[in-house]
Amino acid sequence: MNFNQFKSIYPSAFLTDVSKNDQAFLTFPYQNKWINFDENQLTVSEKKLLYLIFNQDITMQNLETPQSKWYQFLIEDNPSLPIEKGIYRVVQFDITKKDTRFDKKLWLSSFKSFFKDVQEAFFIDDHYGLLIHRYSGFSAAQEETIGILQTLDDDFSTKTSGYIGQYWPLSLDFKQFFKEEQTIFLNQLQKSKQVFSLSDVALSYYASEALSKSPIIQQLKKDLASHPEIKELITAIWLNQGNISLAAKYLYIHRNTLQYRLDRFFEEFGFSLKDRNDLLLCYLLTI
Repeated sequence: MNFNQFKSIYPSAFLTDVSKNDQAFLTFPYQNKWINFDENQLTVSEKKLLYLIFNQDITMQNLETPQSKWYQFLIEDNPSLPIEKGIYRVVQFDITKKDTRFDKKLWLSSFKSFFKDVQEAFFIDDHYGLLIHRYSGFSAAQEETIGILQTLDDDFSTKTSGYIGQYWPLSLDFKQFFKEEQTIFLNQLQKSKQVFSLSDVALSYYASEALSKSPIIQQLKKDLASHPEIKELITAIWLNQGNISLAAKYLYIHRNTLQYRLDRFFEEFGFSLKDRNDLLLCYLLTI
């Protein structure tokens, strides 16, 4: 295809003499120049098609880690702030399942397109990365972020988890806050739902050390450990805030089946998972 044909399909496309180092655009070598496409105007399928058209070798690109100012500030030991001021948060993501054709650059550009005021997004290793965006009166809620990742998982045949960080004013303390959020995310990655935030895991994360010192708690944990299926039961009730119908759907069982298991649990252990205090205690026993 010549440039005019591309232009007729993508009116915002343009040519440059050098590669445009701007993550808002997809850029490909084209007839001794570079052709640029606005990513916000491309669907996931269109991006895949453009990569095929230009026969772009993205293997090496995917292995490169962008050395942006945010990367240097958060991951490396560079003390310089990446930008002068503002309020920002970090969304962490971890792709635990992907096929051999997975395109990191395409996935990342698609992920960014769902958020407003994105400052930077990059992979740190083969599966884990960060998205930083600025507070501007709008922020994707947890349910929206779950929907975003589910959409991408469907499109890319992946399985992804995410952590929504708190908004913090940009200062030298920002890196310290991020490091703690990073520790929380990696610690709770296999213990929580697909997308979670501090309020979802604060209790289990910060209480775990104190609980480990209690002989009573340790004995109760030992009793529950002899019934591995009970942890799944307690977790389902906890994550669904005591709603039996939602918990049954979470477990893929009938509501009556779940009710029977709750009755059996009460008979054996003396705790009612319908009671908020009992449920809290039992949840603490599973962490």
